[in-house]
Parts: sequence; structure tokens; C-alpha cells
Amino acid sequence: MKAKWKIVASLIALVLVSMLVGGFLGAKYAEGVIRKRHMPEAWNRTAMRALQHRLKLTPEQNAKMQHILEGGVEEMKGIRLETIAKTDVVVERLLTELEKEITPEQRVEFEKLRKQRGSTTLDMLKVEPRKK
Repeated sequence: MKAKWKIVASLIALVLVSMLVGGFLGAKYAEGVIRKRHMPEAWNRTAMRALQHRLKLTPEQNAKMQHILEGGVEEMKGIRLETIAKTDVVVERLLTELEKEITPEQRVEFEKLRKQRGSTTLDMLKVEPRKK
């Protein structure tokens, strides 16, 4: 009877560990899919594949449509960069306003939080700066 409980406990532990590992791997995979979906270059490839598959494009049409999509991707990158810059301005303004409301003792910890925040970076979003 004692051996049965060990087997049951081992199986339950195995199931729980499998669930945790599966959940972790699934979350990482979903994160990658979501991140990829927000990259303009990935959107370009997906849109082009759909056009090629559904419309059976000629090589000439393929080249023209690719050129059009590339222009759109560059425009989207510019919009993203502008949005990041505007967001940083608002966050910095908010931090400055918040700082006015805290005590000198709180300021030490506030500065640590501020340094941790850094700024929204292009690296974080995997976006190249727009060529001017």
C-alpha cells in the first residue's frame, strides 16, 4: 500500500512539473509571436505572402507590391519613433510633477525608481531609426 502512494505522489508531481514547464514554454512562445506581430518588417512579409498566395501575382506585380509595402513599413517605423518620443516627454513631465510632491527622504528612493525606468528605447522595440 505504501508503494502505491509513492507512485501516485510521483505521478502527481510529474503532472505538476509538466504543467509548469508547458505553461512557461507556451508563454515564451506566445511572447515571441506577439513581439513578431508588432514588427513592421514581419507585417510586410506576412502581407506579401498573403498577396502572393491569394492573388497569384506575376513577377512584375510582386516587385511593385513589395516596393509599396516597403514604403508603408518605413512610414510605420517613423510613426512608431514619433510615438516613442512623445511618450517619453509625457513620462518625464509626469515624473517632474510627482517629484514636487515628495519629501527629501522619499526623493532618494524616487531617484532609484527613475533610474530603473530609463527611457523607452528602440532596442526594446527592435526598431531601426528612420533614415533622414
